[in-house]
Amino acid sequence: CKTCPLGVKGVGVPGAYFLGGSRVQHGAEGEGEPELMIIAEAPGDVEQDQGWPVMGSSGELMHAMLNEVGVSFYYVTNVAKHQPWKVRGKQQPPDAVAIKACSPYLDLEFAMIRPTRLVLLGKTAAKLALPGNISIGKEVGTTVEYRGLPTLILYHPAYFLYNRTSRWVNKGMKDWKKAVRVFMGERPAEYKVKEVKCEIHN
Repeated sequence: CKTCPLGVKGVGVPGAYFLGGSRVQHGAEGEGEPELMIIAEAPGDVEQDQGWPVMGSSGELMHAMLNEVGVSFYYVTNVAKHQPWKVRGKQQPPDAVAIKACSPYLDLEFAMIRPTRLVLLGKTAAKLALPGNISIGKEVGTTVEYRGLPTLILYHPAYFLYNRTSRWVNKGMKDWKKAVRVFMGERPAEYKVKEVKCEIHN
């Protein structure tokens, strides 16, 4: 791709279907299109090298958390399809040029998948639905509308790994999973209550 300068990094990283945390070919498992589409920011070193989105430790964590709340089949992609530049060893968010250059590919993915629910991971992805200078910490766990679809904003799993020694990480991960569970429409557990007759009122 020569639409933006990031194209010199090689082949772009396409979206991928996942079933039970493992990447699958479309239709290989007899599934239709997934209900859920997950959009992250951009490929990192591992993703750019291996050619698939949200891999490495953050990918393992994401798939594990989704599996824990019963979400097994979904499509994962990124706002930008090439790894952004690094400054002093730290990867930068994709700039407006890269995001605009990749937007037609994201449009094609929406047309192909036709999801009924979206999850946006991290600030760059969240800004698709919430333009402007947003505070991701204030938006995490909220549900908004994007492209006419219910859309949940969450931290990227890498955020928990970067802050793994912080006291709040375990709670943050529990909140992440709870938000997904509620968003996907899980009903509260129902308990049978044993009928007790009142001797006074019969």
